[in-house]
Amino acid sequence: MAGNKPTLKQKIVREYIKKFPRISNYALANKILKENPLQFSTLENIRTMIRYVTGSNGGEKNKDVKDKSLFRPARASNDYLLPQSYANDFTPYEIKQSRILIISDLHFPYQNNEAIILALDYGKEKKVDCIILNGDVTDFTNISRHERSWKSRSIAEEFEAVRVFLKSLRLHFPKTKIVWKLGNHEERWEKFLYNKAPEIFDVNDFQLEVLLKLGELKIEIIKDKRPIILGKLTVLHGHELMGMGGVNPARATFTKTMEDTLVGHYHRTSSHSEPTMNNRVIMVHSTGCLCEMNPMFMPINKWNLGFAYVDLNIITGDYVLENKKIIKGKIY
Repeated sequence: MAGNKPTLKQKIVREYIKKFPRISNYALANKILKENPLQFSTLENIRTMIRYVTGSNGGEKNKDVKDKSLFRPARASNDYLLPQSYANDFTPYEIKQSRILIISDLHFPYQNNEAIILALDYGKEKKVDCIILNGDVTDFTNISRHERSWKSRSIAEEFEAVRVFLKSLRLHFPKTKIVWKLGNHEERWEKFLYNKAPEIFDVNDFQLEVLLKLGELKIEIIKDKRPIILGKLTVLHGHELMGMGGVNPARATFTKTMEDTLVGHYHRTSSHSEPTMNNRVIMVHSTGCLCEMNPMFMPINKWNLGFAYVDLNIITGDYVLENKKIIKGKIY
């Protein structure tokens, strides 16, 4: 593969590496082979070319590569010949703003408009400099594995409802940092694409952030169940903790995290605190939702409307949390 001019195959491989820089060599080779059957005949041939283009061969072989722009940093030695790791990146996302509104479980297009208005008005009153959309902003009913209601809306309607909401949110909070941490309902979209259309699930044009034009709206998206850190407080959607909920979601969350934590997901306001041996008090909270209260799949429940506000000392990490309920059109 030495030479001054890259071959057609090398050009194809290079374009795929640029487009999908985070995909493993094996997954990328599979994708290239599936989409370019006339140019490539074997998977191993493509993997060899990927290693060549990215400089993974090391040593003398890398000297033959003229264009080293796609070379990847040298990895630590692997004397034990360990296979490539596919471990998830769980690095927390840290927020440095000081006045933070946290809303979750809007479930568009089944949202509660009155409750959302009350929550956002409260954010304006507090002059928030950050809004966290803590998961399940959209519902994705039609691609759920659960039984679907005959009243469910189309995917197109759901996308349009969320687009309208996000545009309005940015309009009313033009300078506010907005972060969207994906919940289990948003994850339905990626799982749907992976199961039903694996050939396109990793194509950028079908990613939520592209479909909803989050870049234009300057809304950051947090994927892969990564936690959000607000000083000494960790924010999770709640689906990261399997088998939780129960009578007191905050108490159940405490048993898993053993740290100051705020979760949504359970559609119920609850709190729990316990002192440690060294007299540090751990505080855990779950927030209410901003969606319909009596859905057809569970018309009788123990949900409540609500949201949270955090006043954060960005120097010490200390915080004051207001876990608000909305009852009959009033905030408590």
